[in-house]
Amino acid sequence: MTGTERTQSPYLKGLVCSAIALAIALAALYFGVTLPSFKTPSEAASQLVALALVPGLIVGLLAKKSTRPWPLWLIVAAYIVILIVIGAVHEITAPMRA
Repeated sequence: MTGTERTQSPYLKGLVCSAIALAIALAALYFGVTLPSFKTPSEAASQLVALALVPGLIVGLLAKKSTRPWPLWLIVAAYIVILIVIGAVHEITAPMRA
């Protein structure tokens, strides 16, 4: 195996996942559903951007560094898992930031 096959546009696919997650999160924020650590809507919106963007960049990096191409379902699944982990860490560390 030559190893020349790589995932096509891994960062773009990860960032598309981020954009979709951010749109869903902002819609939830509009309807009053937020994470418990958010105090104000403006604070929530700014933190949601970071919470949605970081997993997309991590997934893009993992897919780019992989020796095998990642199918779209694997990128989406990895994004969801990393988003859940980062969201849980964000909520656990919220008292330390207050």
